[in-house]
Amino acid sequence: MEDKKILFSMDLNAMMAVEKIAKDMQRPQEDVLVDFMESNTAKIVYDDSNKLWWDGPDATAEEYESELAASKKC
Repeated sequence: MEDKKILFSMDLNAMMAVEKIAKDMQRPQEDVLVDFMESNTAKIVYDDSNKLWWDGPDATAEEYESELAASKKC
C-alpha cells in the first residue's frame, strides 16, 4: 500500500474512533479529538509497525478508553 493510502487509512480510523468515543462519552467531537491526538493510543495508531489501525475504529476506541481508565486509577 502506498504511504498516502496508509496515512489516509490511519486518519480515517482515528476520526471514526473519535466519533464513537465522543458519542459514548457524550462529549463534543472537537474536544475528544484534541485529547485523543495527545494520547498514547494515537501514537500507536500512527505507528505502522503496531497495525492497530488494521483492527478498525472500534478497537482503537477500546484502546483509548482503556488508556483513560488506567490513567484514572493512578
